[in-house]
Amino acid sequence: MFGQKTSGLDDLLHRPRPSAWQLFIRNPCVFLAGKLYSWRRLVTPSQPPQNAISVVCISDTHNSQCPLPDGDILIHAGDLTQSGSFEELQATISWLRSQPHGVKVVIAGNHDLLLDANRPDPDGKALAMREQIDWGGIRYLQDSATTVVFQNGRRLNIYGSPKSPKHGNWAFQYSRQDDVWRGAVPENTDILVTHAPPRAHLDLTTLGCQHLLRELWRVHPVLHVFGHVHEGYGHEWVQFDAVQQAYERTILAGGGVWNLLSALRAFVYSLFYAPVNPTCQLVNPSMVGGLRDDVRRRPIEVYV
Repeated sequence: MFGQKTSGLDDLLHRPRPSAWQLFIRNPCVFLAGKLYSWRRLVTPSQPPQNAISVVCISDTHNSQCPLPDGDILIHAGDLTQSGSFEELQATISWLRSQPHGVKVVIAGNHDLLLDANRPDPDGKALAMREQIDWGGIRYLQDSATTVVFQNGRRLNIYGSPKSPKHGNWAFQYSRQDDVWRGAVPENTDILVTHAPPRAHLDLTTLGCQHLLRELWRVHPVLHVFGHVHEGYGHEWVQFDAVQQAYERTILAGGGVWNLLSALRAFVYSLFYAPVNPTCQLVNPSMVGGLRDDVRRRPIEVYV
C-alpha cells in the first residue's frame, strides 16, 4: 500500500552537485549571478546572541538514525521514512522521542505517505494506523503552528508544513504552478519549517518553490528549516536586500544578460555601504545524500 519504487523524483532530488565548470557552461549568467551573491558582505555573529536558543536541525533521514547533539529544540523537516509505512514511521518517531531535547518539532515529507489523509486508501486501514501513531511529546505540525516558551523568557512561534511541488505520486504535493503559499504562514512566525526549499536557496537553484520564496520575503522569519533536495545540504544567511533580490530575479528568469547586469549593479552599490547584519538563517539539513543515499551527514545546529 505504502511502498513505492524509486522514481525519477529520487534521481532528480538526489543527483550529485555539478562542478563549477559544469554550472558555468550550463548557464553563465546564473553562475556569475550566484558568484556575486556569494561575495556579498555580511557581518555574521561570531558568538551566539544573548539568551540564545540552540536549534538542532535534521531532515530526510529516510529511516536512518544518527547521533544528534543536544540542544533546546530538535527540528525534523520531513521524510522521516523511505516508503511511509506505519512501521517505519513509528520506528523513527520512537528514535526522536528518545532524544534529550526539551522541544521536538516534526513535519512530514513527500515520502511519509501514511500521514497524508488525502491519499487514496483502498484498504480502509490508513486512518486507523494514523491514530495508532504514538507521537509522545513531539509537536507534529501539518500546516499548523505552535508556540514554545523557554525558561529564559524567550518565546518562539513555529509554523510547519509538509507540502512540496508535485513530481510523481507522493504525499502532500501540489502543482508547481499553484501558489499554495500566499498568506499561508502567520506573520508572527519566528521559525518556519517546510519540507520544500524556497527557490534559489540550497535547492541546486532549480528545484525549490518560487511561491514559497515570495512568502519567505513577506514573513521574514529568523530561521527557515527545510529539506527535500538532498544535495542542497547546507546553511545560508540572508538579509532580504537588493543584492539578494537581483540574484533571485536572475535565477527565476533562468539567466539573462540584463538580469546579470542588474545583479552586478546591486552588488557594486552595496560596496558603498557598511556591511549589514543578516536577519534570517536558511538551513537544509538533509541527512542522507549521494546517488543511492549512502552518504550520511551531520545535523546542523544554529542559534536564534
